[in-house]
Amino acid sequence: MTKRIAALFFVLMGTTAAAAQDTLPSQLTSCLAIPGVLQRLACYDRVAHSLGPAPRTAPAQRPAPPPVAYAPPVPAAAPPPAGLGSERLPQTASTAPRRAQELTAGIASISYDSRGRFTVTLDNGQVWRQLEGDTAVLQGARNSTVRISRGALGSYDLNVVGRNASYRVLRLK
Repeated sequence: MTKRIAALFFVLMGTTAAAAQDTLPSQLTSCLAIPGVLQRLACYDRVAHSLGPAPRTAPAQRPAPPPVAYAPPVPAAAPPPAGLGSERLPQTASTAPRRAQELTAGIASISYDSRGRFTVTLDNGQVWRQLEGDTAVLQGARNSTVRISRGALGSYDLNVVGRNASYRVLRLK
């Protein structure tokens, strides 16, 4: 008797599983016909939950990261003071120069090339030349004070103190 009940139970379970598999495509097709995105997603979720719980798998274990060895910081030597624009000059030392943001100095001499661009020698020995793309003309600046500051994208701007003009320059020396 128990063998018959067990056989009947297994036949009914097989029939139910087959019926569930036959209705799965029709359920998915009905979900596909739903126009709203959230409603369609909710329909797919209902179909998935009606199939039963998903089998649990153990998450993949990642190897532990190797231990990091501590190395005390090495004190860097203080770079020599080189002034504004010195990072574009050829370097003689392996240390990076200190980056000043602005320089104010007097004009020792000024000269002009055939196109009217100027080259200024400052009283601190630095030599700056006007860039070729700068079309502004510098006139009457002898014995004046200039302020050179960092511009955009690594450029430098020269301003004569007391005047409202700016010139793009490049440090030569």
